[in-house]
Amino acid sequence: MYARGNGFLKLSFAIGTVADLAVAATWFLIAAGVALPNVLGGYVGSGADYRFAMFIAGLFLAGWGVILGWGYLRPRERRGLLPITALLIFASNVIEVVAFPANVNGGLFLLGALLRAALVAKFMSSYLNSRRHDAKATSEEASG
Repeated sequence: MYARGNGFLKLSFAIGTVADLAVAATWFLIAAGVALPNVLGGYVGSGADYRFAMFIAGLFLAGWGVILGWGYLRPRERRGLLPITALLIFASNVIEVVAFPANVNGGLFLLGALLRAALVAKFMSSYLNSRRHDAKATSEEASG
């Protein structure tokens, strides 16, 4: 049972690492002046200030991708990163809709929001599943 719970955690960390690094790469391309829509919301910005913001955001997202990769190495010990990540992803969806409604439009935003919701569900289910496995293993050890 321990291995199965670890497998779900590792998969979540791997998905998070790949997703963060892929989005960070697109943000670095935007920062370099490539006219791409922001993959999370479909927004296409322009200007040096937007490109600078995408560069800084790309740095932070790449850093978080590395942190999730670190979690992959010891998933059970670092599983607490998953609910933190899920909370931040959930907050990004809510804040985008509430604070920037003019930038929220079209299918790309909907796709990005759905993908983020799927990540929140995957991360939280892996985290809760691993805690359930630990609690069951602890109770089996105590009774056995």
